[in-house]
Amino acid sequence: MTTILYYVSSHGYGHAVRSAQVIKELVKTRGVKVIVRTLAPGWLFGSTRDSSIIIEEADVDSGLVQADSMTVDIGASLKSFKKRVDSFDSGVALETEPIRRWKPSVIVSDISPLGVEAGAAASIPTVVIANFLWDWILIDYVKTTPQFAPIAMRLRETYSKATSILKTKLSDGFEAYKNIEQIPLIARKIGKTRDEARRDLGLSGGAKEPDFLALVSLGGLGLDRFYRNLDKRVSNCLLMIPGPERSATGRIMRFDRRKTDHSDLLSACDAVIGKMGYGLCSELIANKRPLLYTLRNDFIEFKVLRKETAKYVGVVEVPEDDFFNGSLDVYIDALKKAVHPRLSTPVNGAVVAAGKILSMAK
Repeated sequence: MTTILYYVSSHGYGHAVRSAQVIKELVKTRGVKVIVRTLAPGWLFGSTRDSSIIIEEADVDSGLVQADSMTVDIGASLKSFKKRVDSFDSGVALETEPIRRWKPSVIVSDISPLGVEAGAAASIPTVVIANFLWDWILIDYVKTTPQFAPIAMRLRETYSKATSILKTKLSDGFEAYKNIEQIPLIARKIGKTRDEARRDLGLSGGAKEPDFLALVSLGGLGLDRFYRNLDKRVSNCLLMIPGPERSATGRIMRFDRRKTDHSDLLSACDAVIGKMGYGLCSELIANKRPLLYTLRNDFIEFKVLRKETAKYVGVVEVPEDDFFNGSLDVYIDALKKAVHPRLSTPVNGAVVAAGKILSMAK
């Protein structure tokens, strides 16, 4: 039996969704078991009936503290990162128990520094999978909050201990590292046609097919200000929104995110209204769906995602005030006409990453 210990950041859903794709490829190999240590929701990793995947609830990395999905709390983030860095030794000591219990052949981190420290301390091959690392994110805040500088340097020292850092597309900030390997985009390809997905979601079969369908994908942290009066701000499409339960009101349809595969919603939609993050952007690129989004000036990753995503899919940028308060109709009309660039890129990063991880287990 080959055991992989996988540390996954609970910062947003993107790290868990990306990790789930790699884990899916790992367990396709007979005799491979993956232990996931994370606070991310277990349902993000797929079926819990698969005995080769075990989820252990553990606070291994929470990243930036956010007031909502698009607003960073700088003060709280500084406090959180400082606490984690100051407690690395005790954190690594706690991780000796699961390492001793599972006896992993390889440790994988996306993008938990604790996982890297634990792997290095136990002299176990350690792989980081990332499109950015926390040191790069924090360095961007140093100009306004200098206290981030020593924390960023400590994190850079940690990531440098990894046996290998697998850098996906849509990335930046790796110039300081020598242990880098480039891999393709890690993204889910839709397995259903649009008609099949709409049928399975109960959106077809009547006398008239739904008109333009837009999936709202803004992450799991609040953003009540976007949804306020949304039914009055949109009149030229139907909106699909993942949430705690299924319901329908006017032009808004909500789907239970625990029971509905996000890929089905993506397959059924014509476009996405969302927050630029690696998970969403990679799936849009893989499946050629246009995106309507607004600016995120407090998170340096946004600048990379904005530039790179526009190379592969049609995008429509909305001023922040209109995105949260105004009518979206004119922007949705533009979204309907958005043309995808002809450029494409491989999206088999999960297969490549799994192969590299398993090669270290031998």
